[in-house]
Amino acid sequence: MSEVASPRLLATDAPASVKTNLTRAEYCSPDIYAKEIEKIFNRQWLLVGHISLAPEPGDYYVKQVGPESLIIARDKQGALRAYFNVCRHRGYRLMDDHSKGCTDGFVCPYHHWTYDLDGKLRTVPGTRDGQDFRFDEYPLHEAVCDVKHGFIFVWLGKETPPSLNQALAHWNNDEQIQGFEPERLKLAHREIYTINANWKAMLENDLECYHCSHGGHVSLAIACHFQAFYADKQNGQHFPLREGMSTFSMDGQRVSKKSLGAAENGESAGFLLWPFFCGPVFFVDHAVSLELTPLGVDKCQFICEWYVHEDAVEGEDYDKQKVSKVFHITNMEDQAFGERNYQGIQSSRFVPGALHPRREDGIIAAYEVYRQMMAAD
Repeated sequence: MSEVASPRLLATDAPASVKTNLTRAEYCSPDIYAKEIEKIFNRQWLLVGHISLAPEPGDYYVKQVGPESLIIARDKQGALRAYFNVCRHRGYRLMDDHSKGCTDGFVCPYHHWTYDLDGKLRTVPGTRDGQDFRFDEYPLHEAVCDVKHGFIFVWLGKETPPSLNQALAHWNNDEQIQGFEPERLKLAHREIYTINANWKAMLENDLECYHCSHGGHVSLAIACHFQAFYADKQNGQHFPLREGMSTFSMDGQRVSKKSLGAAENGESAGFLLWPFFCGPVFFVDHAVSLELTPLGVDKCQFICEWYVHEDAVEGEDYDKQKVSKVFHITNMEDQAFGERNYQGIQSSRFVPGALHPRREDGIIAAYEVYRQMMAAD
């Protein structure tokens, strides 16, 4: 008679000395997700683009940032503003998703309430200011907005935020990044990936290269020096290049003829914020910005934007498909990893596993911040 092996009992908790990922509920619970929006998403600086996307007064673009839609605009004085894409009348969305242009104000398509570039309510059909209510009591809701190395960040919460410089102080590589002249960029290409996974499953994937050197990213391996991620954690090079490689591309050769400032072949530098993973990375001939935000408990969004020097001419100095190819392939591979990982996490038998203390230390560091923020009042 054949015998059936008894299943091993599963431990519900790892030893206290072992760093682990999170519990199943922290990936799958709508209630925990709601707390994350309140305690983390609304209390972190989030990347929303580059100053070149709205260079002049009146310029604007609409950006989806997690569950929120924002209008990023320059007012008449040239200051950058970030408005929630919500009319103060009945909540109608003012501007279309992904729209951009130049305007002297924002008009709600529903009832034509009109707002100035500084967010003030200008006109309301059928009434005058003070007749039925005061217009100054209904400005657009606004997020705090700041710029670092040419990239625009927003703070969506109602509390006064720490300075953006303070949030990024631990990188301490401003001088190196300024050598790339990061303010002198223009957008070459953008991809938006909608991923059927909890945002933390993608965060974990993006913060480690444990999976990279085991055939996970064949194209990435051509130019990227995987082992350098483990050997030197303080050099600011998030995508260190192999010896002899000029830039981050399919063959390690330049994808734009125009250099970024005084950068040299083989250079890379950048800065990142987390738990919501966002920030830019710079190479000799182009830059890449990364934005991970949630769309729901089981869905997230990853936006990747590729930038070249502002003087580079498409078709003459660069081909946007070559600029974006290696990262686009890698992003699609990571999407597949994240979605399949989340399918496993949803199993009733999933329990936290041990994290590699050297090859997954980025996850460990991010989750220390995550737990602190979730425990805060």
